[in-house]
Amino acid sequence: MPWLRGIKRCGWRKLIESRMSQHVPGAEALLCALVLAPNSYSRNRFFALFTDPKATRARRRASKLRGIIRQLLGDGSPRAELTGEQLLEDGQVLIRYQVKEIGYARTVALSAIEASVLKYALHRAEGAPLDPADRERVEVALQGLTPPFTPDSA
Repeated sequence: MPWLRGIKRCGWRKLIESRMSQHVPGAEALLCALVLAPNSYSRNRFFALFTDPKATRARRRASKLRGIIRQLLGDGSPRAELTGEQLLEDGQVLIRYQVKEIGYARTVALSAIEASVLKYALHRAEGAPLDPADRERVEVALQGLTPPFTPDSA
């Protein structure tokens, strides 16, 4: 088996790391990962992610979602509260929240995966209720992080 020679020569860890550093995950998978574990992709090890325009957009979207999560959790500042959620005709979710102490209100339109990962993160942080459809959408997206592995590709 020729693929075994590569494993014996460099070891499992190096082989897996080399495959992961070459693999560019899908935009939805990357978005979910960067919201839930923002420090998981460093610039040095995953340089391709910082040159790909789709990955750059996913990083920006993840940053926006992390900011919303911080406001809803009240990390170091007055806590925001959700005042409304509406499903739009185009599939986007319109979310409204406000911080009464400072008179701040915000309305944001999120895609379905963005809304799901927002709810998933809030569920993990404070035990907020989570719809099984949101959980499944995030978990399916996260499956796109790993490269397809076949013995022939080694």
